[in-house]
Amino acid sequence: MPSIVMSLRFLPLALFVATVSQLLAADNIYDQSNLAAWCIVPFDSAKRGPEERAAMLEKMGLTKFVYDYRKEHIPQWDDELNALKKHHIELLGWWFPGAVNEEATRALELFKRHGVHPQLWISGAGSPIAVKDEADQKDRVAKEVARFKLICEAAAPYGCQVGIYNHGGWGGEPENALAVTETLKAQGIKNIGIVYNLHHGHGHLDRLAQVLPKLLPHLLCVNLNG
Repeated sequence: MPSIVMSLRFLPLALFVATVSQLLAADNIYDQSNLAAWCIVPFDSAKRGPEERAAMLEKMGLTKFVYDYRKEHIPQWDDELNALKKHHIELLGWWFPGAVNEEATRALELFKRHGVHPQLWISGAGSPIAVKDEADQKDRVAKEVARFKLICEAAAPYGCQVGIYNHGGWGGEPENALAVTETLKAQGIKNIGIVYNLHHGHGHLDRLAQVLPKLLPHLLCVNLNG
């Protein structure tokens, strides 16, 4: 299911879209039921804890949440998911490590324990955008395919989709995320997609009208900022 993320000044939000056709029609795209909070954990000046955060979302009428944590929040993971369940908030997505390391494994076991299946948002490679030649480009795509394939294979038994998230650098270019995604799908990987953050893509605006239709079949989420 593709979704859209909208970052607002006071509360970053994610906009969940049930289908690509809904994204294109856009009649009810900003309906409250489509919104999910994003990036409200590390940038909260009030430093709310899991219970306060979930209660705030419920009071605002938001029913979906994408968790952007930092190292200091790891001990709160169980409390976070318990609070979300208590306040009827769906865990839509999770900021995930870029490799299947101890932290990633711990998160996957957490999902299993709580019976949740969030999208896993992972930054694309941050290497310099400029490539030397065609061989260099192919090598970069191959390395990213290998990296994301391992993550997808680890995430699949837990029912989680993996989203390539643009956060600058070579991997933040939509054409490169598209190349990696299409290659993985051609290899039979089904739980891969793209999370596109417009806040990190201001440099793409001049070609976005041409790029977006190509991304649409693979989009899990789009981040908008106002």
